[in-house]
Amino acid sequence: MKATLEFSLPEDKNEHLRAVHAGAAWAALHDIDYMIRNHFKHGPTFNTVDELAQEVRRQANEALLLLDE
Repeated sequence: MKATLEFSLPEDKNEHLRAVHAGAAWAALHDIDYMIRNHFKHGPTFNTVDELAQEVRRQANEALLLLDE
């Protein structure tokens, strides 16, 4: 089975970037989930929940940059 995505560039630039970087965005979400899970399951990995939230935001913003958001 094959799937082909076609984009009309430059009009579909944002959609194209999202498709190209979807794997990296998924990996960032996986890392965020793992970080939160470890924090609550195995004991605090950050001094406060606010520090955890800041790290989640930092990683989410990195993923959004890849997606041209």
